Amino acid sequence: DKKLLKWRSQKTKEQWTPEFRIKRKIAYNKTYQEKAFQLMRKIFEKYGELNKEKYNEERLERNDKSILRFDTICQRFFENNEKKLKEAVLNYNHRIKKIIKLRKKMDVYDLEVEDTHNFALASGIFVHNSSRQARNRHFQAILPLRGKILNVEKARLDKILSSKEIKALIIALGTAVAEDFNVDKVRYHRIIIMADSDVDGQHLRTLLLTLFYRYFKPLIEKGYLYIAQPPLYKIQSGKEIKHAYTEDQKLAVLKSLKKTSGISIQRYKGLGEMNAIELWETTMNPQNRILLQVTIEDAKEADRIFDILMGNEVLPRKKFIQAWAKKAKNLDI
Repeated sequence: DKKLLKWRSQKTKEQWTPEFRIKRKIAYNKTYQEKAFQLMRKIFEKYGELNKEKYNEERLERNDKSILRFDTICQRFFENNEKKLKEAVLNYNHRIKKIIKLRKKMDVYDLEVEDTHNFALASGIFVHNSSRQARNRHFQAILPLRGKILNVEKARLDKILSSKEIKALIIALGTAVAEDFNVDKVRYHRIIIMADSDVDGQHLRTLLLTLFYRYFKPLIEKGYLYIAQPPLYKIQSGKEIKHAYTEDQKLAVLKSLKKTSGISIQRYKGLGEMNAIELWETTMNPQNRILLQVTIEDAKEADRIFDILMGNEVLPRKKFIQAWAKKAKNLDI
């Protein structure tokens, strides 16, 4: 039926918009990375090294087209740098077999020059990989946070100190905590919280802000704590690409474009959707990035808000949400 074929062809063209193609590519790339990392990790645990030949042999045995060749993964996601690929596989968020104490400090803690260093708290293994590739090693360090940290507003100090993620953060900062806290020993003078723009990312930021306010308050008072502001939108018209950090900026960019058709708008929900180059240019490059400095204007009011939002009492939190719900923006609904 020629009419049916023509109708199906037209519908396919309508569905395959530039935005759909971008989303499809991102989804495929995530699948390719995840499946390759799972197999590479298995090879590493079995042979004690990431053997390229063994990986490709097992890939062929599985006959799974979504598991790409070793060289393809290296070229597409790691700029042909096998060292970076192997490092990513070693840090892959696999099941924990055992926890051992490190005898030496890793490179995430190796920066000592005061005032110039950026210490980013990045959430998620894919974000960590992108940020590790994107950072300038001379003045930027990354501490990966795998998942959300403990809500310290509801926890005792002994439970807080037993948290693996919080313990790693305390060691990295160098200040100790509680009675032993010493702000003069802080190793970084610009601590940047870098998380996704979605609701989960906002929740993680709130958990980290609670931790810093309750246990590292002098770092906030000295102006050392910042929040990274990744772009909300990527707007593409032909070869021209622009980023917008707010809804108003998006509208302004759209008005400034000469073309009115063929414009692709991508809404970033996660930092993992950006490759290393995009992450550097939009979020980590000191010349282009936007940082919000965390300050305390009213300590009494800040105490009250943290108690309401993060404390044990549900009713005050419910009333707060009802009162401010209409002003909420960028919700994932």
